[in-house]
Amino acid sequence: MLNRRTFALRTLATAGGAALTGSPGLAWAETDFPKAPVRFIAGSPPGGSTDAVARLLAAALPGILGQPMLVVNQAGAGGNVATEAVAHSPGDGYTILVGGNFSHGIGPALYKESKYDPIRDFTPIIRVADLPTIVAVNPKTGITSLADLIRRAKAQPGKLNYGSSGAGSPSHLSAESLKRLAGIDITHVPYRGGAPSAMAALAGDVDMLVGTPPVITPYLPDKRLTALCVTYPKRYSVLPDIPSSAEAGLPQLSVQHWFGLWAPAGVPPDVREKLFNAIAKVLKDPENQAKLAQQGLLASPSASSAEFEAFVRREIPIWKQRTIESGATST
Repeated sequence: MLNRRTFALRTLATAGGAALTGSPGLAWAETDFPKAPVRFIAGSPPGGSTDAVARLLAAALPGILGQPMLVVNQAGAGGNVATEAVAHSPGDGYTILVGGNFSHGIGPALYKESKYDPIRDFTPIIRVADLPTIVAVNPKTGITSLADLIRRAKAQPGKLNYGSSGAGSPSHLSAESLKRLAGIDITHVPYRGGAPSAMAALAGDVDMLVGTPPVITPYLPDKRLTALCVTYPKRYSVLPDIPSSAEAGLPQLSVQHWFGLWAPAGVPPDVREKLFNAIAKVLKDPENQAKLAQQGLLASPSASSAEFEAFVRREIPIWKQRTIESGATST
């Protein structure tokens, strides 16, 4: 017969073992997540694609998870400030990074002083959406197609210039890919964000603009800018009126930027699963897909967190190489 002390020790050991193995009856500390508001950290000012993703999720998730969702805009260093902040936050699921290839591919290559590891310091949750860039020109240039642009650039090397939202930005990397693939020399003029680069193109300060859809599409209906192509080889479903790179004559031009969500390292598996399931439900809703499409974003949720993690591991070296080739970093 067991004495009372032995019974108590065995009961405690059984409970501890069940908790470690994730017994449904004892994992109450995680399964009632969330018990407080969840913060979405966006590494950009209000407006633009990163902020749009964060605000769509923050608006939709309270009805599923039962807690408020807060958007915190923490701009700086191309999203690196926000990424570092999340990397060093508690791994409890209450702090979520709205990042993408810029935080987990471009940033670590561009900012050598970065104090985070894109794999070790994060818990991948879900891939959210894809985003191409658009190649556009000021109509006063007289350029009406990508073929026109390439001919002009080859005839006058270095004379044409293009605006981007900054060195190492998605628009810069897309433009440099275009230059390499087409064999042309066009001068890069970096600006501090998409809006200033668009204003420069509208004013004629630069001939050409490469930017994300939210930066360029507002100026297409009134023909203040002319879109030559998207940096994607197939007709992009959320931008059906703009030629693909293949239709424009340069099928190799495929620069697909993407967004995803990460928590800090150490988030319990059941918390990650709960976040994944809730966000996947939001992204599969046609109404939310339409809202993303208004920003030029194509909803592309991963099938699982593990699939997203594998995708990120494949993408990191690709974007590191593109960043190096762009000249934004010397390594």
